[in-house]
Amino acid sequence: MPADGPTNTDTKAPSVSSFAQRFAAAVQILIADGPIKQRLAAAYSQHLADVTDAELPPALRRDFADLQAAISRVEPAGNSTPVRASVQKMSPREATGHATTILKLYVELVSGAERAEPLKVVAPPRKAPRFLSGR
Repeated sequence: MPADGPTNTDTKAPSVSSFAQRFAAAVQILIADGPIKQRLAAAYSQHLADVTDAELPPALRRDFADLQAAISRVEPAGNSTPVRASVQKMSPREATGHATTILKLYVELVSGAERAEPLKVVAPPRKAPRFLSGR
């Protein structure tokens, strides 16, 4: 076992905490100073651009797919990227909405990772008393 803890043997998708860390880094950029469009483009490009919706928990996939579509819908011109071109075409209100989506997805990832398994209300099975078992 590595010094930093157990590893996940499932190599198909990173752990939820790995996604939470990436979203946390994106949120850090979003809450920093500067114009919202610049912060949104930087947060997505640096931390979320290579995440696919299939890698996320099912409950978050639709919102993330919608975010991906919105943030890459404009064909770039010159040396721009699809993310920069798309964000530049957004209104500040639209950019704020997408930043809010990133925050919402982060909160859902964190709260989903911290949920414990539901308590079991059923008592363990016990042997039936002898007078009921006929022995």
